[in-house]
Amino acid sequence: MAAGAAVGQRAGTRAELAGLVDAAGDWDENGVTLRTSSAAVARSAVRLWRSEFGLDSGLSPTRPDRFGRTRYAVRTEGNGAIQAADELRFARGSRSVADRAAYLRGAFQGAGSVTRPGGRGGYHLEIVHRDEEFAKRVAAFSRVPLKLARRRGRWVAYTKSADGVTSLLAQMGLNEAVLEYEARAVLGEVKANANRVTNFDSANAGRTATAAARQQRALESLDPARLPQALRDMLELRLEHPDASLAELAQMGGLSKSAVNHRLRRLVSLSARSG
Repeated sequence: MAAGAAVGQRAGTRAELAGLVDAAGDWDENGVTLRTSSAAVARSAVRLWRSEFGLDSGLSPTRPDRFGRTRYAVRTEGNGAIQAADELRFARGSRSVADRAAYLRGAFQGAGSVTRPGGRGGYHLEIVHRDEEFAKRVAAFSRVPLKLARRRGRWVAYTKSADGVTSLLAQMGLNEAVLEYEARAVLGEVKANANRVTNFDSANAGRTATAAARQQRALESLDPARLPQALRDMLELRLEHPDASLAELAQMGGLSKSAVNHRLRRLVSLSARSG
């Protein structure tokens, strides 16, 4: 997104600069300082100031943030910067579709983030700022509904739906990002489904193994000499083939599956009564 802010690559660059300055800039009596942890965004700001107002900005690294990431400061000052403030205010208030999309691009570069699809946090795109009016403006410019919330002293405009994330990315002109995001989302869903199936199969296999072991212990406790011949034959068949299925036992014993199941149940019941 930041790389696309080069001159002539897209419309609404003045509104984009307005969104970026509103999101990450601090004005004083001499000009404005924009701070960001992205070198690409910092360079984008320098290009936008030069292309839109013919102003040269100073770009320098500042002290790292609380996560240890390098931060950059873009300083633009002088009469030209002060006069540009009014024009940025006018661009901010534009009602054109292109300018609103451009403003969102700038706001996202300055204060936005999006999670990778398929992660633990699910689908999530947000723009965070200390100013409530800014957050409300972002929500108003978005063509998809954004929720507003107060979190740790800051205002958050966000969406937690896959359609909301991709629609907002598309509005900002990030069509390649939309395709990549959707591809990752599909891959994440496939992996999640595979994990669910694997977990389900593992759970079923565990329950089956537990039940088989419990049945085996029950049958081993019986005295074959005290059983009717039919049950004695079934007991011996099961003990000789502990891993065989009902169908396999039925075939080996010349019985139906229901008869095998019935006799095994009787054997387990006898074991429980004798225990």
